[in-house]
Amino acid sequence: MIFLIYPALMIMILGCLLIESRILDTDNCTIEKKDGGIKIELCAQREVIGVRGEDVILPCQFNHSYLNILEDLRLLLSKDKRTKGTPSKQNVVYNSSSNEPREDFKERIEPVGNVSSGDGTVRISHLRMEDQGWYPCRFEWTKTNGKKDGFTVREEKETNLQVDVRPKILNISSEFVNSSNTWKLFCEAEGKPEPNITWWNPQGLLLNASQMLVDKMYPNKTQNIKSRLIITNDLLEGKYKCLVQNKHGADHKFVYFKQNAQKVSWTVVLWSTLLCLVLLVLLTLGFFISKKKYKNQGTSPLQNPKEEGEVTYVTLSEIKVDSGATKSENHVHSSHGFGEENCVYAVVQK
Repeated sequence: MIFLIYPALMIMILGCLLIESRILDTDNCTIEKKDGGIKIELCAQREVIGVRGEDVILPCQFNHSYLNILEDLRLLLSKDKRTKGTPSKQNVVYNSSSNEPREDFKERIEPVGNVSSGDGTVRISHLRMEDQGWYPCRFEWTKTNGKKDGFTVREEKETNLQVDVRPKILNISSEFVNSSNTWKLFCEAEGKPEPNITWWNPQGLLLNASQMLVDKMYPNKTQNIKSRLIITNDLLEGKYKCLVQNKHGADHKFVYFKQNAQKVSWTVVLWSTLLCLVLLVLLTLGFFISKKKYKNQGTSPLQNPKEEGEVTYVTLSEIKVDSGATKSENHVHSSHGFGEENCVYAVVQK
């Protein structure tokens, strides 16, 4: 009976030892012990934050009890898909053995450490928003018997890459409100995490303004923020500064405000122009109608009919008006030595 119990106890003890050997993981490392006391350790940084357009480092460190005798040690870095074994080819973004990255990472990913020594750290350049995701790293090698073996970080110990965005002002503008005689200043910016927008007057004092998130549907994407500042004519004129900040930096731009400035409405300009054209057409039409009317009456609109009569030229030396005559006489006084060309004439109308 004792001999039957003893083997069972040995199996239970060995089982506990094996279970303990597998509970060696740390927060960042996947650690496993295999037969023969072989210890394999693979450590990766759980969370890495990069900035769009810049470079980022993804650490991955591999250690093996017989690291010096492992042949053809190579790194396989995949993206998004978590697999226990060898990742599919389409998920591998970098393979150190071929040194050929995936098409979307071409000329943007390169090793930083010495892979043959177990350092699988890589650098990704010119970060894009679509680069964010999970990056499990895996080391593979060839054993002395010619068989291939490998080791991958355990699930939830992969590197989670987040891509943030430095704050940047996209647009700054002003708008005059006729109804309230006020100005609205607008400042739109982007950033990740969500940036904060503040307004400062020409004296450098902080102003109260409203702020809203333009797109709330995609919290992991770039956040667009729009701020509105309402000012009246009693405020200081000059440059008003829009300042945008998040943990990755700041950006600022200015918009100029001038007191009593008025914005001309295009509607007013249009109606004024149309009114002038209508008046011009009416005046022109009235002139032609009047001209046609006088022409039909045999007179000119510029001539008074009452002034019509017979025109007679006489000398000033002798004017003889005969009420019954239809014609006046012209006299030239040659006794004074004046010729007809030197006479002064007057015009008499009847």
